[in-house]
Amino acid sequence: MDIINELEIPTEVLLGIFIATAVIAAVIIILITIAEWKILTKAGEKGWKSLIPFYSIFVSHHIVGMAHIWFILEMIIWFIETVIAAFVEFPEWFELSFMVLTLVFTLVSEIIHINKMCKCFGKDTGFKIGMIFLPYIFSMIIAFGSAKYTHPAHE
Repeated sequence: MDIINELEIPTEVLLGIFIATAVIAAVIIILITIAEWKILTKAGEKGWKSLIPFYSIFVSHHIVGMAHIWFILEMIIWFIETVIAAFVEFPEWFELSFMVLTLVFTLVSEIIHINKMCKCFGKDTGFKIGMIFLPYIFSMIIAFGSAKYTHPAHE
């Protein structure tokens, strides 16, 4: 059964919904990209570095003072998840365990990154919580707001 045919939604309406969704998604992606560019610029880096996959993550970790091992571990996990898993059949218990470990590592890494970024831009605990739950909106506040970057303290 085809639910769209059952509802008798005209093709033009579906096409309109698709185009509207695509335009909204494009606008959001452009805003996020500009925000990332501005954050790097505020931190004294070249904005174009935000456009290069993986390198933008490395630079973002660098400006907030995260150890390079976090970036290396993230890349290893990404490689295992996407490249190796596409060609190698793992036992189900391993896939589930790896998925849980990846989730925990990613959450810890992201919370550390958010905490350090907020410190570098002089933001408080409430802002950190906002960054955890609405990262794109709060990143835009940092990018387009009056936040000033200060170099991270060496730990």
